[in-house]
Amino acid sequence: MNKKALSIIFLVIGGLALLPYPFVMIGNIMQIAGVRSGGESALLLFVVFAFVIVSSLYLITYLVCLILAIVKRKQGNLLISAIPLFHLLLVFALLLVWFLFE
Repeated sequence: MNKKALSIIFLVIGGLALLPYPFVMIGNIMQIAGVRSGGESALLLFVVFAFVIVSSLYLITYLVCLILAIVKRKQGNLLISAIPLFHLLLVFALLLVWFLFE
């Protein structure tokens, strides 16, 4: 498989992750607006807010990488197309850490 095809596959996979994005944003807004009980550890609060921030910024990451991939499509740069996938891995890692602390 050549670089251009793999780059397109990476962008399509990253684009599929945008389907639940509106619901994730609603959950993030509710998480920020929610009242804390006061008994949470500082580390748990850090992980929760890191998850909220990183998952909220996914759309920006994807759009920037998509625009750069379109502009530089003749080069078939895999790194630009893979950045959204790495961002998703970070989101899932933070979610897993959140579940482990909870």
